[in-house]
Amino acid sequence: MKKFNYKLLKSHKIKPNNPQFKWLEKNYPGFLHTIFMQGIHAGVYEMNKLYPFGFKAGYSFNSQNKRGNLELDWLWDLRGLTRVRHIFISKAKQNLNFFNKIYKQWQKDCLDNFKVYQQAEKINFTSLKDKDLYNWYEKLYLANIRQGRTGYLADCFLTVGSEDWLSNFIKSRLPEKSDLTKAVAILTAPAVASYTNEEAIDLFKIKNSLNDRWRNFNQFLNYLKLNKKSWPALAKHAAKYYWIENNYFARILKPDDFAQRLYQQFLTNQPNLAEVLSLNSKNKKKLLKKINDRWLDNVIKMSESMTHMQDYRKCALVRFSHFLALIFKEMAKRTNLTLFDYYNLIFPEISGVFLKRIIDQEKITARIKENFVYGNPQGFIVYEGSDLKKFADKKDFFPNLNNIAKITGVPACAGLVKGRVKIVKDAHQISSLGKNTVLVTNNTTPEFVPLMKQAIAIITEQGGITCHAAIVSRELGIPCVIGTKIATQVLKDGDLVEVDANRGIVKKLT
Repeated sequence: MKKFNYKLLKSHKIKPNNPQFKWLEKNYPGFLHTIFMQGIHAGVYEMNKLYPFGFKAGYSFNSQNKRGNLELDWLWDLRGLTRVRHIFISKAKQNLNFFNKIYKQWQKDCLDNFKVYQQAEKINFTSLKDKDLYNWYEKLYLANIRQGRTGYLADCFLTVGSEDWLSNFIKSRLPEKSDLTKAVAILTAPAVASYTNEEAIDLFKIKNSLNDRWRNFNQFLNYLKLNKKSWPALAKHAAKYYWIENNYFARILKPDDFAQRLYQQFLTNQPNLAEVLSLNSKNKKKLLKKINDRWLDNVIKMSESMTHMQDYRKCALVRFSHFLALIFKEMAKRTNLTLFDYYNLIFPEISGVFLKRIIDQEKITARIKENFVYGNPQGFIVYEGSDLKKFADKKDFFPNLNNIAKITGVPACAGLVKGRVKIVKDAHQISSLGKNTVLVTNNTTPEFVPLMKQAIAIITEQGGITCHAAIVSRELGIPCVIGTKIATQVLKDGDLVEVDANRGIVKKLT
């Protein structure tokens, strides 16, 4: 067992030097344990050990909402992300040697991470002794943060604000009289499969082996179960992708669940994603060859790889969530704690709580209600209860957003519509939107797609022109504004808004 050398800082007032509130904020359902692992431990401490130019601080306010679910507000200093991005962009002017070395390190760490997951899939955690159960927890945790230390560098390529840096960079490198809109669309179109694309592509292969038609899902399911080739293929698919709908929680999908996903492919006549990505790649290479600009070519290639790193960092997390739930449920049984209790502990505390039974229930209960975590390359600190109110004031981190009637962001898919706002932070908490509904969220992920298809417009706080919301909105032809920073804080359910996705402006009408 490796010694944990990351220091617990002495209690002191945390007041960031960010008076203009230039943050990349991530707001979504989550737990203290995981945001400490991903943001603080991997994204600050481990990153700076390997890359001294990395991000210098991370902050997160975490609390229990009215529904009893846990939410977090994670904050990167946008100025630090911009600084790191400029390093990558300037290094890419001549060649990609600097980036390629980093990318190869991430590929190795990511592969090692997934090998540990494959080993863990064969383990019955309920049969392990306490020490062995803890050792598996630590092994999985450390494998995840090793890929995360490089994977989090990809956040420097995100965009927050009224302009998208990548679109502007592309436009600045194009010859005169170029069709700027068309060129940006071609050069930012996805050419590398995301982990959810990979699942859909594999499922599409099963679909192509089926020729019959069915009146409803039950008939389709019965047909599959009687098919000697298709059902074993679907069972194999389920064994490979059972974790695909995980997030900061764990849900195990079975063959019947993938049969439903397969049935939806038939109903919606979904295109062959492999062919779409291949065509995007060909069009991109053709245009880059025509432009003949080495710097632009390098930045586009780097952007694709950064997007892939960010996507697979998420993939590593959703797979880790499966094992974490299994292990924490077992630990909770043996220590008379709840799963929520363990989710609100951090890595350096788990061994003391589980192996030594050093439990401060009052402190854990206070954390579930509300907590704050901060970390820099030297150390970290967690506040809850009275310490939180004393040492971390939200007013130092968030601007006063009262009386704001207009917000701005980056146009991702053009259009002008009016509709009623629906704020969705967890796509699993809602199954449908009403008519003329504008979907507002911090950041879309694959589980948001069914809701995105129902919306008349989409507004996000995060994202750049290559983010999930931008790509899907363009595919669906739904007006979309991304990178607004404050949409979920300014807007409320039921607000009537005008979404001008031609200019990236959202106005409150009532």
